[in-house]
Amino acid sequence: MTGEREDLLEEILDREWDMFQKVRSASPASCQSSPDTFRKIRGSIFQLWPTQLMAAYIIELCESQLEGRNLLTEKYARMDNLIPAINTNPVIDEIVAIEEKWQEEIRQKYPGLYARSCRSTDPTGDGRNFSVYLRCELETYGDIALELYYDWVDQARRAETNCSLTMLSHIVLDSGFKSLDEAEAFWAKESGVDPEE
Repeated sequence: MTGEREDLLEEILDREWDMFQKVRSASPASCQSSPDTFRKIRGSIFQLWPTQLMAAYIIELCESQLEGRNLLTEKYARMDNLIPAINTNPVIDEIVAIEEKWQEEIRQKYPGLYARSCRSTDPTGDGRNFSVYLRCELETYGDIALELYYDWVDQARRAETNCSLTMLSHIVLDSGFKSLDEAEAFWAKESGVDPEE
């Protein structure tokens, strides 16, 4: 990453971590007590974002803080179905549909790693479901960031690039594995997933 992008990434992570520490949800996230894990997981997402999207999201984080809003509290409140929809921009459904396909590709190619590292796309009735989680997060974004986000994932889709798989690869390499295949072999064995299934 360039110096400018690294600075944007660090600002996003700092602001999100500050908000995340104040979240009180029905199902507290384990990484609330682990800033390194939080930064590794969230950083794997944001480091792929286009610079313009990163900058737009920082503006939204800053503006929400000035308004006394906590975007992560709002996300978890939506996941717990405690508040109504925050943003009904139709691109949210389009983004979720693209990323659901990316998750399914991961499940097919790396079932052990998927079972260990990914939110299931199977219905769960709560925020543990990938689509619910993503939709609730996207609802906290403003329309400018949402349009930039949609342009990014749509371009990736048309280029047949799975950004979720790229993010997972970053996490795997940061965790000490040499490749996705090595991580898959390890976690398939740990979780009892038969790679031949």
